[in-house]
Amino acid sequence: MASKKREEATASFHYLVRETRSEGETPEPKPFTEAEFERFCDSLVAQVDVDLTDPETCKRIKGALNAPVEKCEMVDTRTVFGVFRALYTGHAYENTDVGEIPDSSVSLRPFFFLAYLSESGRIYVGSQYLGTFGGYGKLERTLRFFLPDKDRIASVAFRHDATSYRGATPRELRVNFSRKPTEITGTQKFGQRGAMALKRTSSKDEEFNTTVSTKLLSILGQSDAVLKKAIADMLEGNELIALRDEDIEDCTVIATVNGRSKTINVIEAGYFATRFPLEVATYIKGHPDRAAAKTAMLKLLKDQIISRSERV
Repeated sequence: MASKKREEATASFHYLVRETRSEGETPEPKPFTEAEFERFCDSLVAQVDVDLTDPETCKRIKGALNAPVEKCEMVDTRTVFGVFRALYTGHAYENTDVGEIPDSSVSLRPFFFLAYLSESGRIYVGSQYLGTFGGYGKLERTLRFFLPDKDRIASVAFRHDATSYRGATPRELRVNFSRKPTEITGTQKFGQRGAMALKRTSSKDEEFNTTVSTKLLSILGQSDAVLKKAIADMLEGNELIALRDEDIEDCTVIATVNGRSKTINVIEAGYFATRFPLEVATYIKGHPDRAAAKTAMLKLLKDQIISRSERV
């Protein structure tokens, strides 16, 4: 029997900043205080587990724009860690164990999150993903609900920079594309969407390694326009396909980093925040172990985010 493929656990990072706005003036940050953060954490810790046997709860969740939170704990006075539930509903599908799942059902996937109050008064948020599944947008709306001045809070996402993957050895380049009509009245035709993968020919293929490293990995963190042009330039002259910048939807590089295989998201369709791989070895029912995920997310927060953003 073929072994089941395990989805990769990753985490995106963001920070919430409160802004004061006066007409005609540039918004100024108003730091969150320790007292405000304490009340915020108390509210999260007080949240009870979602009861899907309660019809009223299910009805409320189906129409909600946020994500329920539960099982929250204080790591220390400045850090809270817990679980949020991402909602999936609205379409029927078949399940091998229970048959058809109706479109009226509510499916909730659990993901871990953390919130940290920095010395600068920002609230940093880490949001876990599993493969393509997650949901920071709804988590953010939930967290706003527990904060003062929620309508004056802005969310800022983090992109990794090139130094995050210095020393990476690229093994494969994957690009998804969608050719756009050249005329404004043009229509999509069969064959205009697709994917391609370029691989190094062997472990000694230095040309592939050098090209991907110098032309792509070295400019990680720059705008999508810059990255798309770099990808298109790399593929120019390839006998299989020629792409314009605007054709490129997303791109990933499979590489070896510090002896381990990593998926580096160069461009993700519809996402700006980088998803950092979580160093988690233990999974339970396909989900990362809570203790291991907490340790990994806290390490990423300290090493990849706070050390660069707060300059402490």
